[in-house]
Amino acid sequence: MVTVANPEDAYWMIQQAVRSDDPVIFLEPKRRYYEKAEVDTEAPIEEATPLGSARIARRGTDVTLLAYGPMVKTALQAAEADTDHSIEVVDVRSLSPVDYPTIVDSVRRTGRLVVAHEAPLSGGPGAEIAARVTEECFYHLESPVIRVAAFDTPYPQSRLEEHYLPDLDRVLDGVDRAFAY
Repeated sequence: MVTVANPEDAYWMIQQAVRSDDPVIFLEPKRRYYEKAEVDTEAPIEEATPLGSARIARRGTDVTLLAYGPMVKTALQAAEADTDHSIEVVDVRSLSPVDYPTIVDSVRRTGRLVVAHEAPLSGGPGAEIAARVTEECFYHLESPVIRVAAFDTPYPQSRLEEHYLPDLDRVLDGVDRAFAY
């Protein structure tokens, strides 16, 4: 199960999904449908990030900000906006299987993890990732894993969507909470 964060990933991941011998669930975020970017369609598919692998979207040293799908753009905006901390942004890209080695390596280096996603707080993919990282990085964590997610309520009407989904301010607040310990 994969989800894309940008047009380049959308192009390459759909190519890889079609070529894969395994079934692939391809999640397309509506919020990114109209995003445009240059994609080198002539490059060999072997040069693309492999299907099922996370990628470091931005390097940092103080905290790992984990996101997937449309929240990656918000996470990158948060990393740019926060001048007090060096934020490493990890784009999960694949929800099953999850590339835990990349995530765990990042968290061990930074000592903090903030998970941001559009799913509800309880029972979402972020909760599972937070639990697993806590197990594997317990002695490296300098604060609890912080989750920034949608509210535990039914999805609202479209005109209320912007209040329901995490935004830049909520992500930055999550980063600040990680440093409060």
